[in-house]
Amino acid sequence: MIRTERGDIWAYEKSTFIVVPVNIGYRRDGANPMGRGVALEAARRYPDFPAWFGAKCLELGAETPVLRCHGTPLLAFPTKPFNRENPAMSWKSRADLGLIERSAKQLAQWPGNEPIALPLPGCGNGGLDMSEVRPILDKHLSDGRFVLVLWENDR
Repeated sequence: MIRTERGDIWAYEKSTFIVVPVNIGYRRDGANPMGRGVALEAARRYPDFPAWFGAKCLELGAETPVLRCHGTPLLAFPTKPFNRENPAMSWKSRADLGLIERSAKQLAQWPGNEPIALPLPGCGNGGLDMSEVRPILDKHLSDGRFVLVLWENDR
């Protein structure tokens, strides 16, 4: 099982990587729309993050993997699939369990031994329930460097 703690994920910012659940998409200006939750806070703390990730989505499309935004502790973790007809609206989709599993597998293979903190991917604006997502995280991210950080109201 993945180690679990309660608190503010940003308290880990200086000592670990922070997983940011994201949609695979981009607006007309090229930036990824990061409108809620950990993604919105990441965009506020690291203003170049949305443009950087949007450019990666434009380049890689539906196959955009877990990526590190260099110079930051942020790991972009795709949870919502690419909307081919309207990439700017990918954020409105429901999070996809298959995409979360793909991202969790990629995160499990992340090189190095640095700790990695993550929220419940897909369980906020993604519309999924913890009971759907937690088994995926437990299956792939049980190694000691991962910590699932739950807010007090996460169940």
